[in-house]
Amino acid sequence: MTAGSNISSATVEVAGRNWLTAQLLMRGFEVATPVVDRGVDLIVFKEVGEQGIRALPLQLKCSSGESFSLDRKYEGRGIPLAYVWNVTSAPVVFLMTYEEALVVLGAKATATNSWSAGGKYAVTRVGADLRQRLQPFEGRWDWLAERLAAQPESGAS
Repeated sequence: MTAGSNISSATVEVAGRNWLTAQLLMRGFEVATPVVDRGVDLIVFKEVGEQGIRALPLQLKCSSGESFSLDRKYEGRGIPLAYVWNVTSAPVVFLMTYEEALVVLGAKATATNSWSAGGKYAVTRVGADLRQRLQPFEGRWDWLAERLAAQPESGAS
């Protein structure tokens, strides 16, 4: 069996999460995985001071190929989205806010029935135009570090 063939979506998600975890650890982030997925797939954190931490939840979307989707249930939650593509071959990650993902989708997508009625939209065949709109969001490690640094510190009195 070649990499990527007949692999379940659950396996792709685990592999993508593990790849992203490794990338984050190599860049100095600490990572925790919630036991139950209720819309947060990973928690990125850093220890600050002697007893405090700063933490930032992430929502992952992992794919063995290239796909882009957005669900309105993430609106207003302030949780960065991490799209991990090509999990089984040459992984790449796009990091963005919900609002940025909405802009990437564009007005054409949000005018569809699947968006207006169901609050979801997915692109399963990524074309050059979408790839170009996503380019600024690829591997935004510094952006993620800035978002994490802006989080409130626990343990502060």
